[in-house]
Amino acid sequence: MASVKVKLDVSSSGLLSSPIKLFESDSIVTTGAVQRIAKTITATNGSSVVLLAKADFSDSDDQALVIVKNTGPTRDLILEAGADKEIIKLKPGQFAMFPYYHDDSDGNDLKAYASTSDGTTVEVTAIEIT
Repeated sequence: MASVKVKLDVSSSGLLSSPIKLFESDSIVTTGAVQRIAKTITATNGSSVVLLAKADFSDSDDQALVIVKNTGPTRDLILEAGADKEIIKLKPGQFAMFPYYHDDSDGNDLKAYASTSDGTTVEVTAIEIT
């Protein structure tokens, strides 16, 4: 089994009455299944493409740490889960990292679509966790 170290460091001054300093660190044990998926999303609004589905998981728990990045230069990327519920919007160059659980009985595939019909490019890394 492999492990992945995750570090989050957020600091800022001037946003609130006192400075922000947040640091979190964790080591996640993986099942050894790490997938990197790169796709060009050309689906129009309302016609999403599946990024992660039940078949993408080798572990029966179907849990993963997911990193999604909109690598396209001009278009937004919208992520959906469940019954076409928009959950995240990423501008060009933005990324998101989040835990993900797939329960096939709910049909909650992770889907994405571009903000316009000419599409955008997305990179997805799914690290299965135990």
